[in-house]
Amino acid sequence: MKLYKLILLFIVVSSLTSCKKYLNVSDELAGGLTNIDEVFKNPAYTRRWYANVMSGVPDYSMIIRADWDAGGQTGLHNPWSTMTDEINATYGMSLPFLSSKNASNMGFHRWTILYQLIRQANIFLEKAQIIPASGTDADKLDQAEFDKLKANVLFMRAYYHYLLFEQYGPIPIVKRSYSLTEDIDLPRNTVDEVVTFISKELDDVMPLLPQSPITDEQLRANPTKGVALAVKAKLWMYAASPLYNGGYTEALSLKDSTGKALFPAADPEKWKKALAATKAVIDYAQLNGHKLYVAQTNGVDDPDKSVYDLFQLYNDEIIWANPNNGWNGMDGDRIERRSTPRSEPNGLGSSSVLQELVDDFYMKDGKPINNTSFLSASPLYSESGFSNFNGVQVYNMWINREPRFYNTVFFAGRKWHISNKPIYFYVGSPNDRSGQAPLNGYLLYKRFSKKVHKTSPGVASVFRPSIIFRLAEFYLLYAEALNEVEPGNPDVLKYVNLVRKRAGIPDLETLNPAIAGNKDLQRAAIQRESRIELATEGQRYFDVRRWMIAETPSGRQGGDFFGMDMNGDANTFYTRTKFQTRVFERKMYLYPIPFTEMQKSKKLVQNPGW
Repeated sequence: MKLYKLILLFIVVSSLTSCKKYLNVSDELAGGLTNIDEVFKNPAYTRRWYANVMSGVPDYSMIIRADWDAGGQTGLHNPWSTMTDEINATYGMSLPFLSSKNASNMGFHRWTILYQLIRQANIFLEKAQIIPASGTDADKLDQAEFDKLKANVLFMRAYYHYLLFEQYGPIPIVKRSYSLTEDIDLPRNTVDEVVTFISKELDDVMPLLPQSPITDEQLRANPTKGVALAVKAKLWMYAASPLYNGGYTEALSLKDSTGKALFPAADPEKWKKALAATKAVIDYAQLNGHKLYVAQTNGVDDPDKSVYDLFQLYNDEIIWANPNNGWNGMDGDRIERRSTPRSEPNGLGSSSVLQELVDDFYMKDGKPINNTSFLSASPLYSESGFSNFNGVQVYNMWINREPRFYNTVFFAGRKWHISNKPIYFYVGSPNDRSGQAPLNGYLLYKRFSKKVHKTSPGVASVFRPSIIFRLAEFYLLYAEALNEVEPGNPDVLKYVNLVRKRAGIPDLETLNPAIAGNKDLQRAAIQRESRIELATEGQRYFDVRRWMIAETPSGRQGGDFFGMDMNGDANTFYTRTKFQTRVFERKMYLYPIPFTEMQKSKKLVQNPGW
């Protein structure tokens, strides 16, 4: 077996908790070895250690409540879509933020997992070495292989710090390993110190990584220069955004145990660094063949096929993806089975889209259903009556919507793609509220494979990558940064419109010429486009926080949330009905440092309000 086949195998089979065996001194002495240095004199053990360092790559396919109850979902998966104004995936069980939380009962932390992996990375960087073949053992770790492993570990150490920063804000920077006999009570570094550290680490490792996209399917989990550029771009977008750049007033008074302020005052110049970092991703993409995925039918661009196929196969839009994903088909208990109606074989139909996300998708003319600051309401929208949709009478709320809507939302009356039967959720229908059914009359459809079903003979599971970074996100990030620096630059709308064009809807300035060059209108349009384009992919939770719009109508995270009337009959079902009330408090703009960590530390200070 080739070396990297072995490495990929370890990445695929290693669980996030498997690394813990190497994090205690007694267990570090793997395979009966009597000294940790001996581990790094053995090629097999060195590769195993390396594989565990790599095991923290996020998997955003793990999205539904069954994963949480099994203890298998963490902050490196995708609880975020249910914790924001996108979906409900709990089929009646408790949900984060249905009540006020405190530092001791917040789940989905990254803290312990990632600091364990950072320690492993530091040990690898300090101990790993070239290992020549010896005696009858022909296995070796030569210079070329060692350099590749070290570069990947350097990247992952920086990336893990980034993931911690994304969730908690300023964090302790850990650049070396600590023994269990040392004082490892480390204070938090400032926002600027963390950003500078991660940015420099990424700059330093970029020349050591593959300079172009990896095409070998067995190696695609490994980072490239493009991946490092993407992390750096998102890092600086956070650094420039209000949450981390003077806009979170409660955080400005947060000081560490020595009196050092952890959050900086507002600095508009950071948007220039964010602009340079996002532009670097665009430039890399143009030079290395990354482009928006567009599918064609009979030689003509097909928006419906494009927005579906994008998530079904590796393609040129993907910058980084995790092949070790949580899609486990109709024989498992995750997204596909939970998104299949109960009336279909083995379906549980319990992952539902919030009405608020339904409402935010555009109509097919590219306009919203209600007036916004940047576009007027579409004349095509109606909430009365029914119209034909693929041979079935469907509520007019869901008629004439854009392709991304139909790829994300499964609604009452729509035909299931396997059985071709209309699916209803009103009382007395096969998919009504009894058992595990959607609480508000919608099902999540995005990233679902239409090949997966249990109808005999059936296709139980279909592989596709779990996307971490894709080009459309960076088009929108670049447009956002450019708008803050130079709103009159036509590239602001150019890159937003490229995303809209793939979805088959008109350019923004065609619909409203007054938007061009208007910073506030363009900002609102970019935020709306990000909301739609990246829906349920794990980013919305962090975006509404970095923008600090979680208390505004466009990004509201608390209060009443709606759907159709699941207690209604065939006539009254089609009524906007409150099904859930969620809590958002200003402390929730940042995650709390885990309560157990605060109890152990004399130097850590907690985030505001927790």
